[in-house]
Amino acid sequence: MNGPPAEEIGLRLATYQNGAPTTIIGPPTAGTFALAEFWRDALGGEWVCTGAGTPGIWIQIRPAAVMADPTAGTIPTGYLVWNVTDGAVKRHAGAYSWEITAGASSSAKVGFHGAAPTPQRAGAAQAVVTYASQTISDPPTRAEVQAVNDGLVAAVTLLNEIRAALVEKGLIKGGV
Repeated sequence: MNGPPAEEIGLRLATYQNGAPTTIIGPPTAGTFALAEFWRDALGGEWVCTGAGTPGIWIQIRPAAVMADPTAGTIPTGYLVWNVTDGAVKRHAGAYSWEITAGASSSAKVGFHGAAPTPQRAGAAQAVVTYASQTISDPPTRAEVQAVNDGLVAAVTLLNEIRAALVEKGLIKGGV
C-alpha cells in the first residue's frame, strides 16, 4: 500500500513513507518526485512539486493548522502555519521565531508605515486608518475638490500597498 485508504484521506493524514506517516515538517528532503506530486507533512502542511527531481522543487499550498506555534523539530524557514488559537497565519523566520503574515487580532493585522508606505513587519507598531467626513458645498470649492482628490489618491495608494503585501506573502497571485 502506497498511502492511506481512501476513507482516511479526508482525515488529512501525513504522507506515508515506508508504510508509516512522515515525521518531516516541510517538503520532502530525499527521494525522487514527479511534477505536480502532492505531499502532506507531519503537521498537516500541504505541498505540491513544481519541479521534478531529487527531492524536487516544492511550494507550500496550505499552511499547517496548529493550536500553538511549533517549538520543536526541524522547520524550514518560510514554513507557514495557521495558529487557530490566535487566528494568525505565520511564517517561520528561523530559530522557532514566527512572523505574523495575516490574522484576526489587532496585533496580527498587516499594516503599513513610512512616508512611502511599505508592508509593516510583525512586531511593529500598528496604525489606524480614519476617515474624516467633510461637507462639500454646491458647487464645490477648489479646496474641497482637492481634499476629495487627495483622499482618493491616499485610498488608491493604500489599496496598491495591500495588494503588494498580499502578493509578497503569497496570499494572491501577482503580475504586472
